[in-house]
Amino acid sequence: MSQQTETVAKFLSSIKAGQLAADLLTDDVGFQSLNVNQKGKGDVVARFKGGNYAEANWAAPEEKGGAVQAVGTLPNQAKIVLTVHAANGKINLLQQQGVPGNPRPATDLKIPADLKARIDNALKERHPIMITYVDESGQPNLTFRGSTQVYSDNQLAIWVRNGNGKMIKSIQKNPKVALMYRDEDAKATYMFQGRAHIDSSEAARKKVYDTMAQVERDHDFAHLGVAMIIDLDVVEGYGGLSPQGQVNPIRMARAK
Repeated sequence: MSQQTETVAKFLSSIKAGQLAADLLTDDVGFQSLNVNQKGKGDVVARFKGGNYAEANWAAPEEKGGAVQAVGTLPNQAKIVLTVHAANGKINLLQQQGVPGNPRPATDLKIPADLKARIDNALKERHPIMITYVDESGQPNLTFRGSTQVYSDNQLAIWVRNGNGKMIKSIQKNPKVALMYRDEDAKATYMFQGRAHIDSSEAARKKVYDTMAQVERDHDFAHLGVAMIIDLDVVEGYGGLSPQGQVNPIRMARAK
């Protein structure tokens, strides 16, 4: 075992024992992860004394590409992959990546208020929602739809201006669709799966048309479009990313 591998093994053992060996870190040690770039022993020690590092079952570290890689497995089978740079018995940089574990149990599908607000304001806030559907030849298609809105606790709606267009013909053959919301600034990401249909009732048409953004209504003064309703089956995602991981993650599914 090389000196740097032994240094990393001692550091991991000290975490597991609850007595973090801060003397194995340089004063200017760095830590890097998704959206995180820290510098200084104090911050790095605080990070490794908190979180779930002590819960991980750490495999023996191995040298890889001039550094040492250590993999810890958490109780939910998620993995923490640390790429550790060390020299002369001291660690000067730790780089962390995560590997997802078992999915969280799904809760009943009811769109929460904060997500409703994100969806209804997506176009205004410059985060237009994308929908994918499969056309009559079996080819997946992607398109942004600025009129996407919440229709009920478990439904979305879109005003489709061309009622005889490709999307409408496609969902009549295969109603399955998927949508994606992304706020790059907050790193909020949500995925929706469901089944689409056209509601030709005047009440549905009025509700969807009146609710969408004014800029979308201005594209269809004559009300020639149709109201496409999406019965959601799955919603999952999170409201952002923090040093501790996903913010307010959700996974919801329609009851069978």
